[in-house]
Amino acid sequence: MIAFRQILCPVDFSEFSRHAIDHAVAIAQWYGGTVTAMHVMHPIPYADPLMSSAIVFTPEDLERTKVDLEEFAHQESSHPINTLVVQGTAAPTIVHEAATLPADLIVMGTHGRSGFEHFMLGSVTERVLRKAPCPVLTVPHRMPDVVSAGPVMFRRILCAVDFSPSSMKALTYAASLAKETGAQLTVMHVVEPAPVYEPVMAGGGGGDVGADESARQASLARIREVAPRGVLVSEAVATGKPYREILKRAHEEKSDLLVIGVHGGVADRLHFGSTTNHVIREATCPVLSLRA
Repeated sequence: MIAFRQILCPVDFSEFSRHAIDHAVAIAQWYGGTVTAMHVMHPIPYADPLMSSAIVFTPEDLERTKVDLEEFAHQESSHPINTLVVQGTAAPTIVHEAATLPADLIVMGTHGRSGFEHFMLGSVTERVLRKAPCPVLTVPHRMPDVVSAGPVMFRRILCAVDFSPSSMKALTYAASLAKETGAQLTVMHVVEPAPVYEPVMAGGGGGDVGADESARQASLARIREVAPRGVLVSEAVATGKPYREILKRAHEEKSDLLVIGVHGGVADRLHFGSTTNHVIREATCPVLSLRA
């Protein structure tokens, strides 16, 4: 059974993290969960390069920040929210606290006070995605305030699957959220066309359209096999570059949530250019990513 009982929401007091709190609260209300808003205070290095240590914050500094965090977290929500202020480096501290709670979900923005992070190596959000011990919901800055709009946030959910263990786990979570919210769930698979050079080298005259169509039909049959029961499901199969087709479908359907599995192992480091990386960077709706 899927349960988001403990939800960790890192914030930096920006409007972007305000949207993240709104999403965390909405999910907590659906699942009867608890939200912990967390702010990480990074030690300030001394201006003198000869000084090897850094200025640390006093207990009074931490307490003042905790008061500010409580005011920020409860600014537009009546839902109980725990607050946590700690010193450290942002990404590893977030991952550590998520494991300590333990958190069932991390909700965080893809932007910060310094602007768009571009999801290049070194961004806080990307580092958290690489190491998180639980699913991560990333919320882009373009999302409106969902709490003031009402309790139903996800009306259309798109779940991209490649039938790997991680995408099957993603489908389970997508189905649970669809049941909680009464959302329409679209299950999508993207067939990558065979490279044109393959039939040419074999003496053919171009791409094998028949093979692509056979792959589409096989994928559609597979989707129908794994489609969850008890929710309104539609199937979709596209041919092309996976991240482009996923983003295109999300745009066409005006999806409120995109759910995607992240492959484990060394091959999947959310490297620049990966499907998951592109989807999270370019999606205009929240993206829930899960490892197997």
